[in-house]
Amino acid sequence: MKKTRHPVHGKEQAPPVTTLRIRARIHPSDDDRAVLTALGEHFSVLLGKDLAARCRAGKAHDKTTWAERKQALTKDCSSRWAGWVTKSSNDAYATARRNQRRALSDKAQAIEAIEGKLRLPIASTAERKEAVRAERQLAGAEGRRPKHLDFGYRSGNEHAMKRRRLGVLQAQCARLERDLAAGTVHVTRGGKQLQKNRLHLDEAGLTEEQWRARSDAARRSFGANGEAQKAFGNETIRLFPDGTLEVDLPARLAHLANVTARGTTRYRLSAPVTFSYRRDEWLAQVEANRAVAYDVVFSENGRVYLDASFTPAELPNVGELDELLADPELRVLAVDLNAGFLAPAVLDRSGNPVALLDHVPLEAERLPATTRDGHLRHAVTELLDMAGAHCCKLVAVENLGFSEMRTTGRERYGSNKRFRRTVSGIPTAQFKDRLVVMASRRGVAVVGVPAAYSSIWGAEHWQRPLSTPTHKVSRHTAAAVVLGRRALGHSARRRLLQHAPPGVTAPDRRIEDGATQVRGQCSRCGELPRRGQPGTERSPSGNRQAAAAQGRPSDPNRQHGTTGS
Repeated sequence: MKKTRHPVHGKEQAPPVTTLRIRARIHPSDDDRAVLTALGEHFSVLLGKDLAARCRAGKAHDKTTWAERKQALTKDCSSRWAGWVTKSSNDAYATARRNQRRALSDKAQAIEAIEGKLRLPIASTAERKEAVRAERQLAGAEGRRPKHLDFGYRSGNEHAMKRRRLGVLQAQCARLERDLAAGTVHVTRGGKQLQKNRLHLDEAGLTEEQWRARSDAARRSFGANGEAQKAFGNETIRLFPDGTLEVDLPARLAHLANVTARGTTRYRLSAPVTFSYRRDEWLAQVEANRAVAYDVVFSENGRVYLDASFTPAELPNVGELDELLADPELRVLAVDLNAGFLAPAVLDRSGNPVALLDHVPLEAERLPATTRDGHLRHAVTELLDMAGAHCCKLVAVENLGFSEMRTTGRERYGSNKRFRRTVSGIPTAQFKDRLVVMASRRGVAVVGVPAAYSSIWGAEHWQRPLSTPTHKVSRHTAAAVVLGRRALGHSARRRLLQHAPPGVTAPDRRIEDGATQVRGQCSRCGELPRRGQPGTERSPSGNRQAAAAQGRPSDPNRQHGTTGS
């Protein structure tokens, strides 16, 4: 029976991230804390008023309206502060508009899925199994593949509940369409969930004091935009190379100033502020008077931080995809994202696997946001260390967002809650964003490729040839090989030569001495990864040197989970 194969095309390089953001903790004295709190409360009021004015302007907002808003704020603060306040309000309004359009698209997809299911007849689980069994028997008798059968909901009760949900979704879509047409947004400073928790403190597990601390921390933060060719890159919040921090005070808080030389009204904090991470890059920025934006951030536990954002003058060279593919010595690290772990593999320019590495754990399900982000950073760091150990200048990941599953999963797979929870728990968007940011700082390019059929074709074409009698490569690692080949412009299918070992592709794939080449050895550095380095190849028996000499770097694949392919 001939199988239908659909070609998969398309790959996209992620633009490198050039902006850096670093954080330092401020250890304020009692006087410093009082001044910072007064500044936070003052700008909290100004931000609230300006955000309301921006929302009232709606779609009619233009440069003239923006100038009027900024002029109205100048009497309560300087023009530099007013620029930051108005920009923050504009960003909040733009974000709300994007969220409205995204919500409308998601709800429209959910409506389409429900309407499609409602048009089908109701079928219980037993009736579904019987229909599938009958179709398989008929297909076997006729010598064809079984057809895919579509069913409605499983019971009359579920059918009625989905009709009710359809009405709710249609009403929500109508309201979103009206808001989008009128330019109306609904924005709550600090987040709507924080506001809801105030009305349900018991359900949120918070006391009134704890909620108040969170609310104050979310509303009191303030900042200032960077200014090029100004002293140390910022005239409003100035941080000197020696760690001295000065803040320009608005007119209403001028009585708090302790620096009044030459008519200035500034407050100088008593405690120095020092960046312990990427300090050299920040120091080069401020000494050259290049723009640096600062934000003073309050936390609910009483701590105060200073965030610095800037674009370094010298950036790592992340080559374009065409330039990288033109290099015959290119190596690519392909990554298959799964629930609970990452499956990496290293391929050469010809699309041959040269190193099958250990799975990288990535536990993210049912974890707090900060803990999940820490696990994600650690996993991405391990991947980039592997890329560095194997001289990889390109990382290939799958363009996997599960957007359809998150929007229509409740309607299509309502009864399979475990599957929905597993898929929704895979941090696809966070993983790609974090990977692009961290890879850009190391000069490594990131390319996204389609995920269609990667697990199926990987298991069919690569899992068995890469396995040995003592070690079986998982289908997740085989899927990573398919993803890497797509990034290099090759097809997923593996074509063997007559006298070549398993894994060697056709002659036009630039194979040189494939039978005697030591896998995992880089032609640039001429060395294998040393013992203990990230990405060291291991055999199932633990003899790494024997595994490298046999040309079969192994992948124990101890973790198992739902593949994202």
